[in-house]
Amino acid sequence: MLGNSIGDMVKCWEAMNNNLRLQLENIRASFQKSFYEVEHAHISPFYGYLRGSVSRAALRRIAEELLRVDYIGANRQICDCTLRTSYRLPCACELGRYTLGGIPIPIDVVHVHWRKLTMEVELEVGADDGSEVDMTCAMDELWKRFRSLDVIGKRALKSRVCELAYPTMTPLCPPPEKLKTKGGVKKKGKKPAEYDVYRDPSYHEYVDKASQSSQRQSQPSQTSKKLKLSKKQPQFIFQFPNHIRSYIKDVVNVESDEVRESLMIESFGSQPPEKWLTLPDMGYLIANLYNVVLVCLGNPCMTFFPMTSSHSPNVSIYCIDFVNHNHWVQVNMKEGFSLPPVTLDLRKFRSHTTITWMLGFTGRLQHWQLLTLVLA
Repeated sequence: MLGNSIGDMVKCWEAMNNNLRLQLENIRASFQKSFYEVEHAHISPFYGYLRGSVSRAALRRIAEELLRVDYIGANRQICDCTLRTSYRLPCACELGRYTLGGIPIPIDVVHVHWRKLTMEVELEVGADDGSEVDMTCAMDELWKRFRSLDVIGKRALKSRVCELAYPTMTPLCPPPEKLKTKGGVKKKGKKPAEYDVYRDPSYHEYVDKASQSSQRQSQPSQTSKKLKLSKKQPQFIFQFPNHIRSYIKDVVNVESDEVRESLMIESFGSQPPEKWLTLPDMGYLIANLYNVVLVCLGNPCMTFFPMTSSHSPNVSIYCIDFVNHNHWVQVNMKEGFSLPPVTLDLRKFRSHTTITWMLGFTGRLQHWQLLTLVLA
């Protein structure tokens, strides 16, 4: 426009005016898209209060931040809250709390800047007579149209109105009775090799299972009392967190002589405690060398995923704990037990390959957070 000195002020003014009009139309078009167009990533009822009321740019930032919830959860200390401090949008720890609570994102947590989807100036107090926001005529016409339609048309119109009135609801309904899936796992706890139908239970299944177990624990029976007094209970059971004791099958202990022999190295003698296996220093070394998921159930509890391979549903999970302050034991857990959080090193040096492990075990990681929040 101003690339050369040819022309006069009138032509330059017209060119600037045309550019401003073009930008204004683009902004208005983006507002209309935010009103009526819904991207596939925002179809979930989790965004129900935000669709049509918040700009799509804000929804995209929230969707990207939601991916961090898989390995941050609701921990405010780990979340740097950059999105909240820089853009006034909910950050990962806030989204994690909404996810655990099963509630949609409230619109009040989004700054008013992202909710302004119009170029019009707000009217002064007392200047509005109510005619611009009056919906009486529109509602009357809507009722007339509803009465004039047949049954199919009434259902279609009602579904459209319900989408506006109940943005967080979904028209999908659960089946009236539980369906028998073909080819499912027949026996609990047994998973055939190379069985591609088997999957990790979802987060909601973990919550249902936890609520059922809590109800059973609230009504103790004679059988449960006998189990508590049984000699088959592992002798180290009280050295584990309370919320995972029900998932422990047994503890593989070693004799004291075997512990002493393991600490003896030829020509070097017995090794001091500073040369024993320590976590988290050796955790990722074991996970990467043997391509397994290593879980420490001691203090602190932590999970070590392999950092050199991608997620596999048939991976072996080994649980260990440091008992009596002198040796490690192997802990055999029941199928589907919850996993403790990952270490800070994994969050700092994670890669796309490592994230696949956290995504594959999202349900178990979130279940652990749910149990710790309930106990807290």
